[in-house]
Amino acid sequence: AGAWGEEEFFERLAAAGLLIRRRVAPSGDLLGYKVALPGDRNKDGEPVFYAGARLAPDLSLPRVRERWTTHHDQPAAPHPGPSPAPGDPAVARRRATTAARKALVVIEHGPDAVVAAHIAATGEVLDALALTSAAHTRHALHEAARAFERASRSHIRAERGHARALRRAARELIHAGPALGRGEDGATTAMVIDMLFFLITATAHRHARHHHAQQAAAAHQAADHLRAAYRAAAAGPLGALRHRGRHLPRPVQRRQAAVLRRALPEVAERILAEPGWPALAATLTDLETTPHDPAALLTDAAGQRELASAHSLSDVLTWRLRHTADLPSDTP
Repeated sequence: AGAWGEEEFFERLAAAGLLIRRRVAPSGDLLGYKVALPGDRNKDGEPVFYAGARLAPDLSLPRVRERWTTHHDQPAAPHPGPSPAPGDPAVARRRATTAARKALVVIEHGPDAVVAAHIAATGEVLDALALTSAAHTRHALHEAARAFERASRSHIRAERGHARALRRAARELIHAGPALGRGEDGATTAMVIDMLFFLITATAHRHARHHHAQQAAAAHQAADHLRAAYRAAAAGPLGALRHRGRHLPRPVQRRQAAVLRRALPEVAERILAEPGWPALAATLTDLETTPHDPAALLTDAAGQRELASAHSLSDVLTWRLRHTADLPSDTP
């Protein structure tokens, strides 16, 4: 995920536990490569190697090299600031959330070659997130990344330069290092998983519209694993927000309910009945200390993307508001 050169690419394959066999010309130039799982052996006990192109078209050496050429030769997309320093995974997760949110529009409406690049880059973000997340979310994230790899297989030639933001997000996740499972690290992990869930669900719908049944099924499977990872990541930070929301003074609770009814009259009663409503009420209260208009921001958050696939509207809106307004994700 996020490798920017040949040496780093093979280092990451080795770090993932794969056996690597390189095909080298007499000149010393690399012509190709094969990989094997240590436990995957033939009847003679020898590892079974597969060429990258055999695993997926995007994994052939020429196609992988295209990514590195894109990284180095094309101008970088606008960036909100310097790369997160090592040890600052929360910043990397917020930026990955932004990149995933922007990629949603591309997945839903972009041309096939550009969409293929974004789908492949989404897989890199998932890989990076799994590698750097805390133990209680790591297994589900690894399973999501494994499933989504199948969803990213395509014979459409990806236009790599169009997914620079996602690939940079993957690299920054790795560069920032492991995240703790609590506080701002844990909350921003839940935030980015929440956004990735919508991105991967959009990928499943895109595949289904194009009658790519196997890829659509794989994307849905990845989304299921992300749900599990989200539940693990969000339990602590949302629990703290809900606790604070339940203990808001009654006049404040009524005021926030009125804001909700004014901003989202069609779904307000459903949200008020959800267990997550107190967390959203606490977030609306936090917004009152910022220059933002809570009602306007709530309307905008609901309109950013569809909410039909959300298990909890209040949880989704809580994360969208906290991300958009750059509110601290953990609570006092």
